[in-house]
Amino acid sequence: MKFDLVLFDIDGTLLDFDLAEKNALADTLKEYNFICNNEILNRYHEINIFYWKQLEKGLIDKKQLAYKRYEQLFLEYGIKTDIDTFNFKYRNRLKEGAYLLDNAMEICKELHTNKIKLGVASNGGNDIQIRRIRKIGLDRYLDYIFVSEEIGYNKPHKKYFEHIFTKVGKMPKEKIMMVGDSLTADIQGGKNAGIMTCWYNPKGETGMKNIRPDYEIKDLLELRKLIGIA
Repeated sequence: MKFDLVLFDIDGTLLDFDLAEKNALADTLKEYNFICNNEILNRYHEINIFYWKQLEKGLIDKKQLAYKRYEQLFLEYGIKTDIDTFNFKYRNRLKEGAYLLDNAMEICKELHTNKIKLGVASNGGNDIQIRRIRKIGLDRYLDYIFVSEEIGYNKPHKKYFEHIFTKVGKMPKEKIMMVGDSLTADIQGGKNAGIMTCWYNPKGETGMKNIRPDYEIKDLLELRKLIGIA
């Protein structure tokens, strides 16, 4: 086998975060009898992505992320309510949003069957991510669960991956591969750590000149050939 350990990002790689986010926000807005349409849902998604990028760059922390995204959305749409309470209700709903992406369960099962160690490496909230992967049943195939909220650093920070190395023991870095949909978090993070990287790019998006993954796939089942189990 080419790799002894495969690390998967969760959101956008194994689970459909966009759908989970949309449903959680819509249900929370409806509970408050606030306006809920595609315009506000799409605008929240844009705002959320912007602040997650700020988090990746180390410009804000998780608490600021949670506050700022609602502060901006509420200001734009004239919504008046307590942000902390709204976020609490939203997060509780988000925990239940576990929707598998294409072939996610299949590839995890196959890798596990072939004795390849599996881990997830996420920038999400600890309680949310663990609840979602357990609800969908992915945890049965996982050897490791790494979440930034518990680690204290976010991808692509090098210390995020240094924490992983301390947990997995002595393993050659060239035998570890990070698989994810984010060039700036997953691929750059893997590069910073000196491990192999695979960009999951199902929509065929244009890459970035300054971030070059070792591999690129459109379907998670393409990992069979890369890893040597095809």
